[in-house]
Amino acid sequence: MSTEREQLTPQQRLSLSRRALIAQLQRGDEDESPRQFDVQHGNPWSQVASHVVRRWWRRHPANAAGRLALPLLERYAREQPAKLIAAAAATGALVVLIRPWRLLPITAILAAVFKTSDMADLVTTLMKKPARPPKDAP
Repeated sequence: MSTEREQLTPQQRLSLSRRALIAQLQRGDEDESPRQFDVQHGNPWSQVASHVVRRWWRRHPANAAGRLALPLLERYAREQPAKLIAAAAATGALVVLIRPWRLLPITAILAAVFKTSDMADLVTTLMKKPARPPKDAP
């Protein structure tokens, strides 16, 4: 294949690479196995860490509050987007000025972050061995 590519003009090589990129983008990541993903990114624990974080967030009380508020916020954003953006900017500025994390002890902040409905299950999940994909037969 390399000798065939050397015989092509630069425009033809560019066209081939564009077609390959388009095909890859259209195919997406559905054919990419988790093992290939970890090998490509060089960190075998990334899948485990992302699973733990997703599981923690699903069980966190702030997630439940966000899910309850989402329909109300979506409707308000459709009806009055400028007011919602202004309120978000004002809230962000107020948080930066007041710095509420300085008012609370570090243990209270950690308790709020790690508060879940099932901490024992989270620890059990962390201690489980990750499932290994089956090896392909030659």
